[in-house]
Amino acid sequence: MARGISLRDFRPDDAEAVHRWFNSPGATANLLEHRESEFTEDDARRWVDRAIEQTRDPDSEDRKWAVEVDGIDDPVGFTALYGLHRQTAPELGAIMGDERVRGRGVGREAERLTNRKAYEEFGAHKVYGRIPAGNEAAKKAVIYNGWRQEGVLRRHVRHGDELVDVEVWGGFPEDQPEPPDE
Repeated sequence: MARGISLRDFRPDDAEAVHRWFNSPGATANLLEHRESEFTEDDARRWVDRAIEQTRDPDSEDRKWAVEVDGIDDPVGFTALYGLHRQTAPELGAIMGDERVRGRGVGREAERLTNRKAYEEFGAHKVYGRIPAGNEAAKKAVIYNGWRQEGVLRRHVRHGDELVDVEVWGGFPEDQPEPPDE
């Protein structure tokens, strides 16, 4: 399913999809941080409004993109780069919130496109991410994108009563895979 995947800027009408993603246990189970309460419709509108504002501000340190898949009307997830325009590498973030695409290569291709934006549009020398140790899907996606594990933050984040290790992964422009055959 890696074909027909693209990134676009957020639009106000994307708030409904964002609301669904952040309230989906399947989409949020392996996030680095969990919300303690429901992600409301107002929260979703504010999240989308911030994403739109960041797009309009060329100096914004954070950027988010809606992930689109041919044949599906609403965006299926998002990718983000946090910490642009710094001396340090930006951090990649992503959620594939639509159950129809999870496990089908959409996330890894969306992340490849986001990494490419980091290098080509924002001049990043590297992109990294923090992944809870049990998030095998995220690790599979970054390995596809040529990343390597760089370290482990032991018992770094609290998920309920459990302290979870967080792995640090990173990659460079020369590690990027070629686009999938069309």
